[in-house]
Amino acid sequence: MDIASASKNPVDPAFSAALPWAEIDTVLFDMDGTLLDLHFDNRFWRELIPDEYALLHAHEPEVARQRLFAEMERIRGRLQWYCLDHWVRFTGLDLLALKQRLAGHIAFQPYATHVLDTLRLQGKRLVLVTNAHPEVFAFKHARTRIGDHLDRVVSAHTLDCAKEEPCFWERLQDVERHRTGRTLLVDDNIVALGTAREAGVRHLRGMRYPDTRGPALESVEFHLLESLAELLPDRFLHR
Repeated sequence: MDIASASKNPVDPAFSAALPWAEIDTVLFDMDGTLLDLHFDNRFWRELIPDEYALLHAHEPEVARQRLFAEMERIRGRLQWYCLDHWVRFTGLDLLALKQRLAGHIAFQPYATHVLDTLRLQGKRLVLVTNAHPEVFAFKHARTRIGDHLDRVVSAHTLDCAKEEPCFWERLQDVERHRTGRTLLVDDNIVALGTAREAGVRHLRGMRYPDTRGPALESVEFHLLESLAELLPDRFLHR
């Protein structure tokens, strides 16, 4: 598969219909795995944090690793999973300082800024909806200026609900009014896409390659973009 060019990859005809942009006013974008490459986060949580936590418990490193992984599984999909404060308390590690070690791996997904800026010129309202802690967003914004390409940023921590929960989509309307029937959500989180669909969000797209160096995702429910370029009509993409 070629993540940089959707046209080079076979697409299931059932999912290949172009988006009806005339019927879309608001575009909700996820951050990690959608606008930003998930490679940074995967290395951080799958490699660096387990290694550092094991070093902190050098007398029983494998026990420590298993304790960490068990906690990840226990709270996966809940707001705690994405909470910087929770993981600082649990691990005893300075997570923001550790993120600096891998900061060079923070990068936009292919075509991300082009897509954002093109949609903005077309008059679409662009809103980041992320489970990331506000301090994590600030850290990544400082590296990428991602917020400069968006009209608004909404963190799940502000709403006290993860995107996998129905309450997120209910409370989102309180802070960012949008017509769900004229809204597009682009997110690599399949569970969040399902919850948004139940909340009435009409147009939904996932990501085939959240981690551009990782394996492809599969879904029988949602169209997964080969790259963000697939969102744009060719006349916009090749300007």
